[in-house]
Amino acid sequence: MRIGMVVKVLPEKKIGFIRSEDLNEDVFFHFSKVTKVGTLDLMEGDEVEYEVDELARIKKERLQATMVRRSIRPLAMRLKPSDAPELKAHHHPNARKRRPSWRGRNESSAD
Repeated sequence: MRIGMVVKVLPEKKIGFIRSEDLNEDVFFHFSKVTKVGTLDLMEGDEVEYEVDELARIKKERLQATMVRRSIRPLAMRLKPSDAPELKAHHHPNARKRRPSWRGRNESSAD
């Protein structure tokens, strides 16, 4: 399931477009592919969960959603180092200062 945001809705044509961070272009959807979660009305700026027609994506055709539903989770959560200190990478303070031992060898003596 991908997460995106509705950027354009044309209710008279019953179509819309979704923008996602992980895809380069907007994804087309028809209202018949919308699964009802709460209200059926999708508006611009709504966060949605959707699935893409993978065959069309592989063939480099226009991206089309096969299922769309209103998202119940946030679009993006960014962790700060203070939120999860156990996930912070700890490196030795001199790790980047030392020259690798294999670079010190004389390349011409390998002949």
